[in-house]
Amino acid sequence: MNELKSGDKSKAICNDCERLVSTTFQFRDIPFSDTGEVVKNILTGVCDECGRVVSIPHQSTKDIKKHIDN
Repeated sequence: MNELKSGDKSKAICNDCERLVSTTFQFRDIPFSDTGEVVKNILTGVCDECGRVVSIPHQSTKDIKKHIDN
């Protein structure tokens, strides 16, 4: 599996733009909708048009799990 890094490009469906968009991977703080807690500095796919986080690559799940387990 290829490791993604900040600045890599991809495509994803954006709920705000309501279509397939180009994305750029960036580090962002991600809030959990059910608890309000925030996981800091997670690699995410960000819509190039509206700036919304539209994907989280598999490699970021270990960081999210670490936050949940603490």
